[in-house]
Amino acid sequence: MRRKSTTLGRMAETFDAVILIAHGARDERWMQPFRAMRSELAEKLRGRTVALAFLEFAAPTFAEAVDEVCGAKARKILVAPIFLSGGGHVAKDVPLLVAAARERHRDVTFTIAGAIGEEPEVAAGMMDAVVRLATSVR
Repeated sequence: MRRKSTTLGRMAETFDAVILIAHGARDERWMQPFRAMRSELAEKLRGRTVALAFLEFAAPTFAEAVDEVCGAKARKILVAPIFLSGGGHVAKDVPLLVAAARERHRDVTFTIAGAIGEEPEVAAGMMDAVVRLATSVR
């Protein structure tokens, strides 16, 4: 059964900036796809600041990413958790970080999206990749 989408794109909301937030790791190789995603999104979302933050083990922190986008004069920020599902980090940790940012930047509006892996097009893309891998000749 497919979960209900948490996509904010259907709303009339536009944002000055996007902060991608991922778990983080000590291994630089793990973080490279997220850095590439941030760069590609910055190209696609020209005119908006796109920052990347990690919850733990790596920099920049969420607070540092908030400072980056606020320093670029962003006042409406979308926080996009780059997680497969909305477990503890997305349900608890990210809202706590955003609450702290709201205290530090009272003139800024923060909106938290759901876990990106629960978006229908992401789930469909992952399933398509598995079908391709399972049916390809090796």
